Amino acid sequence: MVIDQMMLDILHVLVPFLLYLFYIAYTKKIDDRENELFLVCMTFTALYIVLKYNKPIFEFIPMFLVNIPLLVSYVKRNNITIIISSLVAILYYYNFYQGYLFFIVIIYMLYYILYKLLFKVVKVQSFLALFTLILVFCIGIFSAPLENNLILYYFELGLDGLLFWFISWVIIYMLIQVEDILKIKVSAKEIEHDKKLKTTLFHLAHEIKNPIAVCKGYLDMIDPENIEQTAKYVSIMKEEVHKTFIVLEDFLSMNKIKLNKDILDINYLLSDFVKNYEPYFKANKIKTDIKITDDEVFINGDYNKLFQVLLNIIKNSVEALNNNPKIKIWTTTKKNNFSINIEDNGVGIADEALKKMGEPFFTTKINGTGLGVSLSMGIIEAHEGNLVYESEKGKYTRAIITLPIIDI
Repeated sequence: MVIDQMMLDILHVLVPFLLYLFYIAYTKKIDDRENELFLVCMTFTALYIVLKYNKPIFEFIPMFLVNIPLLVSYVKRNNITIIISSLVAILYYYNFYQGYLFFIVIIYMLYYILYKLLFKVVKVQSFLALFTLILVFCIGIFSAPLENNLILYYFELGLDGLLFWFISWVIIYMLIQVEDILKIKVSAKEIEHDKKLKTTLFHLAHEIKNPIAVCKGYLDMIDPENIEQTAKYVSIMKEEVHKTFIVLEDFLSMNKIKLNKDILDINYLLSDFVKNYEPYFKANKIKTDIKITDDEVFINGDYNKLFQVLLNIIKNSVEALNNNPKIKIWTTTKKNNFSINIEDNGVGIADEALKKMGEPFFTTKINGTGLGVSLSMGIIEAHEGNLVYESEKGKYTRAIITLPIIDI
């Protein structure tokens, strides 16, 4: 019976704080106002459950567990919950010990003073141990029975105090560990984000610097009296400036993906795309193997942006073709996902380069900006889909676009 009561007591006080841990693990947010508010709610929930459903395990000993919400409040340094939890504990013990209100208030004031003096210089475990010792000592004085069976009483008191310390330690340990792990993950993500940002800006500066350097070189060589030479150099500089504008436009497009989504038939979009580019394939003697059904498959998407993605992929495929050029386009449907496969029999992509596909400014083409694939992936991700590449060097490259289907 005593063990059953102990297990219920543990569950009653553990569950609210476990809900808080699940919440922050799910949201992956640290130092967030929502987290703080949720913890306050769970602290008061634990306090309410303990007072409502828990009972003292032993006859002469009041509940220790009513202090766990207060301990959590001390660890989280939330003054509001510290004050309210302290008042609730004082009222609980006053109800148990009539006539000792002054001493009970002094004890909880002592806890607060110790918290202010020691919490910044001692470990949480040390504060918990000190809190437990004071609590056990005071309850031992207030609750000591007048009968002679003091050995059993002090054994029960020690067991109850040990249980309180253990449950408190488990809850506080989990709170600290989970939050520390999340802080490490958040920090790692921030470092990775900063690294990517710096790399992107470095590449952008590099891509802009090269054309400007070329223009500067030709400006230094221009002879105003040599009209033929000037016209030649100006033509080259215009081309370099044009390249710079392309890089900047691609970069701005990549950072401003705005979709005008609507319900559309993805097979109709594919058919329309193929119809527009069939003359281009024929003019460049590119064989095509296109398998698109007439079935209506609806997605929530931006027609123009998806058309742009298809154009980027086809453009890359065409530029990779060599002898006996061929492009295959086919679709597959699996569960609630629609996949578009575009494959060429071009030069292929090496494994190391394949791993970097989608990184801003990474390109295997001489005159490429390295932003087309990154922009295409961003557009597809904004459609809650994904774009992946498969390739074998010297044989083929396949782009696979997967988009979620909606029911009409």
